[in-house]
Amino acid sequence: MCIVVDINTLAPVFNKNCEGHVDFGPVREWVERGQGFVVFGGSRYKRELRKSFRYLRLIRQMKESGQAVAIRDDAVDAAETDVVALTKGTCCDDQYIVALLGISRCPLFCSQDTGSYEFIRNRALYPKRMPRVRIYSSRSNLELLRPMSTAMLKNRA
Repeated sequence: MCIVVDINTLAPVFNKNCEGHVDFGPVREWVERGQGFVVFGGSRYKRELRKSFRYLRLIRQMKESGQAVAIRDDAVDAAETDVVALTKGTCCDDQYIVALLGISRCPLFCSQDTGSYEFIRNRALYPKRMPRVRIYSSRSNLELLRPMSTAMLKNRA
């Protein structure tokens, strides 16, 4: 399976010393075993990623080793514009995540931001025939971490 990791969850996933690593460490192990990979892309996602140089460097290394896959920024940015229009007047501030999930057709999201779940689960914000997005939010979601191929992804960079 592929996964989009929310920027605010990078530390719990990849930093073994982080308090939340107990719940999110299995995502890292799953990627390191080669059973899954991280999906990233879009101008805003990368801008947020740059704020934490440590994780920007890590994602680049993962991409080089085949553990991360980049999605075309222009496609994600165009979809983000549509999602912004659809969520106007709401408290949604993760339109770039919804756009990345939709454009890549990645069906798994890793986050501890419960405020975003309502929008992540809203099928009206995604393209037709988009698989239902599941949310990995703790160790209780281990069954979501299944092996998968990169062939199912769309709009790879």
